[in-house]
Amino acid sequence: MLNYSKLDPTTGLESRLIDFFNTLDFIIDYAIKEQVDAVIFAGDAYKTRDPSPTQQRGFGERIKRVPKAGIPLIMVVGNHDTPNAEGKANTLDIYSALEVENMWVSRKSELINIPTKSGNLQVITAPWLQKSDFKSLGADLPHFYSKINPAEAAILVGHLEVEGASMGSEKGLAIINDATIPLSLLTDKRLSYVALGHIHKYQNLNPSDNPPVIYSGSPERIDFGEIKEDKGFVMIEILKGIVKYQFVKTPARDFVDIHCSLKPEDNNPTQTVIKEIKKHPLKDCIVKLTIDIPAGIGTDLAMDQVKKALVEAYFIAGISRNLERVNREMLEGGKEMEKLMPLQALQKYWQAKKYDQKRIAELEKYASELLS
Repeated sequence: MLNYSKLDPTTGLESRLIDFFNTLDFIIDYAIKEQVDAVIFAGDAYKTRDPSPTQQRGFGERIKRVPKAGIPLIMVVGNHDTPNAEGKANTLDIYSALEVENMWVSRKSELINIPTKSGNLQVITAPWLQKSDFKSLGADLPHFYSKINPAEAAILVGHLEVEGASMGSEKGLAIINDATIPLSLLTDKRLSYVALGHIHKYQNLNPSDNPPVIYSGSPERIDFGEIKEDKGFVMIEILKGIVKYQFVKTPARDFVDIHCSLKPEDNNPTQTVIKEIKKHPLKDCIVKLTIDIPAGIGTDLAMDQVKKALVEAYFIAGISRNLERVNREMLEGGKEMEKLMPLQALQKYWQAKKYDQKRIAELEKYASELLS
């Protein structure tokens, strides 16, 4: 995702693309350091079905480190990976075509036995499917459950929209087919764990944890709709039927949304806005500023000073000024008003605005000079 991005002068890449690469590096470094038994990628490598060669290269350079370290990697195809016509390759098919050792890519529901250093891992997959194919999951998954060997760990990896899940920014990004999966289809007790992709927010859909049904969420923030969400991945331990899992935060870039409401009597609105800006962390953050400006405020905002106060921000997503609109009153007099001289019309206006006599006298002086 390249929104809120700028060109990095060192690499020539979009800065937000580098953010995602750094986050992926963090996850892979963690997996290799911990020498995990397997890594699960639950779909959606890119935003679009036709990623740029630079994006594909960056993803491939990083993801290949997992199997090269001797760790099995299981990837299911997500909705953003899936082509819009049957027969076309998805964005992950290249890894199947190259037959990369220690890497499995699933584009259909299946049961795969993955050899790990701790024993066999049974993986049932439920990738993103065409809308008509989703209906078959109701029969396919129970069929695979019946084949589970109870003496070995079994997990389900899916890229699905499950009923009861809390949606976020992905609702606006999704390539939608309106197929929602009932939670009951995923809670078979023969499963040790259910790992889900598609929804950006970390959440557990099964409070009983039998089995845990977890969306790990996206590892990096997408927009201001995810400003309060922690981003990360899930570390899972399955030992003799007992399952433990831990959410691990990634160093995702922070978003900061600053809102300042000015008051009509404020004689120094610029300093009021700057004071509000200073309450928030800006360094390395993507920042958005919204200023509510009431009608009749006596002093203009010095926007150059406001922008200077935001200089530490990594990226300024926008500065919005919400001006309060006031319905104008019609002065009495109708057609007669049109016959007034300019100074007389001004006097009528000042009286309608209820200015005091001292202010009116001063305004008359300057108006007379301008008119002459």
